Amino acid sequence: MKSNMTYVLNIKPPTIENYDFINLTHRKFAEFEIVFRVNDGYKLKNIGDFRFKEQLLFQRFKNKTQQLNLMLIDSIFPIILAGIALLVLLGKIKNLNDYINSKERIIFPLIINDKIYFERKVMDFINGLLYGDVGGKLVWKGDSDNRRVFCIKNSNDELDFYSIYDRHKIIQLLAENMKTEISENQITSIKGNLVNISLILRL
Repeated sequence: MKSNMTYVLNIKPPTIENYDFINLTHRKFAEFEIVFRVNDGYKLKNIGDFRFKEQLLFQRFKNKTQQLNLMLIDSIFPIILAGIALLVLLGKIKNLNDYINSKERIIFPLIINDKIYFERKVMDFINGLLYGDVGGKLVWKGDSDNRRVFCIKNSNDELDFYSIYDRHKIIQLLAENMKTEISENQITSIKGNLVNISLILRL
């Protein structure tokens, strides 16, 4: 016998007292140390001679947990982020939006409308940085902390943006304004055909 009873989940949104307010101005979101191997088809004895992204081949992230966390965004997202690091090192992009629009981004022949695919994955990644711990060095299970509320202040310490009203807009703002940088202090010399490059994401 079927029951006509309707069940309603008693889900209460967090009260204003439970929100965690975070100022994103000058914030460092994450740092990823990525290991590359010199392509056998190119001669590269010094990282200063790096001119083409094909000269270096992605091997792995130095921190295995970070790599596994990124795979929750997509199984190939570590490869995408490695490609971003190479274009930053070459001075061809300055933010994630540049990568989405770059003609040198990674191409996946089987993906139709790949620009839309990259837009979605980048937005998922930023969402993971904001509300999860995708950039952390501890295991992240893909959960989100929706108590976090973000703001951005200008040079006069005045509020430019407040995320409680528009979650999508803060993600778009970061895609356009979050800087992708290479830590020159963390670029290791080429040893045994390997080189470590550290990618930093900050506002």
